[in-house]
Amino acid sequence: PNKQLTIIPAEDTMILDTARTAGAFAPAGTSIDTEAARITILDTDATVWASSLDDSPLTQSPHILITHLTDLQNTEARFAEQERQTLLSWGKLPHLVRNGRAKVLIRSTRPGTPKAWALRTDGERLATLPVTKTAEGVEIALAVKGQNGAQFIYELLWE
Repeated sequence: PNKQLTIIPAEDTMILDTARTAGAFAPAGTSIDTEAARITILDTDATVWASSLDDSPLTQSPHILITHLTDLQNTEARFAEQERQTLLSWGKLPHLVRNGRAKVLIRSTRPGTPKAWALRTDGERLATLPVTKTAEGVEIALAVKGQNGAQFIYELLWE
C-alpha cells in the first residue's frame, strides 16, 4: 500500500518520509531515520533527500536520485539582518556555496552491486563515487566540494 506523506517538523529539522522519497533538512551533527533511509548531516546544515526515479519504493528502486543542498548565495549578496530575512542586494556571479558533507544509507533490498556518480546540474556524470554495502543496505558519502567543483546531485544505479 502507498504510504502517506509524513512531514515531521521539529525546532530545527524537517523530515520527509514517503514510499518513493526520503529526506530531511537538519542541522550539522544530526542523523535522521526514515523507513527507507538514514541521513547523517556532518559539517553544516543541509537538506538531503533520495527519490526513486521509477514507480518502485525507494528500498526496491534500481535508479535513485540523491541531492545534498547547503547554503548558496551570490557573491556580494547583502541582507538587512544576520538572519537574512530582508534582501538588500542580489549580488553577482559567481555563486558561493557552503562546503558540507553528509552520508545517506538506503535500506535497499535489491540484489547486486550499485554504482554511484556525482552529477552536473544538467545530469551529466562527473565522477564515480564509492558505494558501501552494509547489513542494512547501501551507503554513499556526499560532499559539496568535489574534484570538479561544487556538486549537489548524485545518481545511484543498479545495472
